[in-house]
Amino acid sequence: MTTTERGEPAPGGSDARFRRFEIPLAAWFPLAILAGMFFVPVGGVILGAIAWPFAPAPLVRLAHRRGIGSAAAAAALSGAILALVLGPAEGWAAAAGAGLVVAFSIGLPAASAARVRAGTDPSRAFLALAATGFLVFSGCMLVLPLLFGSTSVSKSLRSALDVNIPAAIESYRRANMDAATLEQMQRALVQARDLTVRYWPGLLGAYWILSSAVGYYAGAWSARPAPSAEAARFENLRLPAPVAGLFVASGAAFALLPTEARGLAGDVLIALAALYFVAGLSIICHFARRWFQTRALRIGLYVLVSYFPMSLGVALLGLFDWYFQFRRRGEKG
Repeated sequence: MTTTERGEPAPGGSDARFRRFEIPLAAWFPLAILAGMFFVPVGGVILGAIAWPFAPAPLVRLAHRRGIGSAAAAAALSGAILALVLGPAEGWAAAAGAGLVVAFSIGLPAASAARVRAGTDPSRAFLALAATGFLVFSGCMLVLPLLFGSTSVSKSLRSALDVNIPAAIESYRRANMDAATLEQMQRALVQARDLTVRYWPGLLGAYWILSSAVGYYAGAWSARPAPSAEAARFENLRLPAPVAGLFVASGAAFALLPTEARGLAGDVLIALAALYFVAGLSIICHFARRWFQTRALRIGLYVLVSYFPMSLGVALLGLFDWYFQFRRRGEKG
């Protein structure tokens, strides 16, 4: 495939024909994932939640290769199609809101990629992406129920979990689970419910950070050899030192403040832990690309270190990178 000086596909031939459909294909990709979530009979929601982080990747590719205009057009088209499909059944106000959320969630990583194309450091662009999504989505879910007089997210989560936990325990009981294990399972589910209700903004922020990293870097990978996509390599992610100070401050606030005031500090701490997990995984990726030439081995390593408690070590690796400079020390070694 021939390319221009900016790394874009050269006009003419199959590349030119593909460019005609690149925007509608990028717009349809997130909608296909959403359709799978609702129409796959078994495990559709779980598969959709796993696949959704890849939804912005085609738009990120567009942003690297063709600029923010093409990516914004694809995001707007995707949101408009979703609103038109949902409108007759769900009401046009709710459908417009859903379309806006989808367009924003897939368009924001593309906007960060466009900033890289304009000369911004890729690591700082990702940090801005992570912070913006966390603040916007969490803030909207906190404020909108107050504006419209609807039930708060915390109460809605508690009501849903209060219904689902007894149903889950009953299903385990029917499966002849012994009484001791059943009691431990019930206790764990109750603790998980309380943590989810209390720290849902932080958990939402953690999911956004992890998923946006997938779309941001997968889209850059698919856009190469565009120069901005070459610069946005996952193994080169570095977080600035002040972020570590914010992590320490939020941890101290969570430990020292009264119980009633720990919520905000806990939310920030959870989101930053996810951010540092991504940073630590990028360090592992940096060395794995040198040590393991087989891609399957690298993928297996990434899956292995993502499990608890190894994920905590990965997050600590990312946290202390600002001081130890693990990549530079490794290259010297």
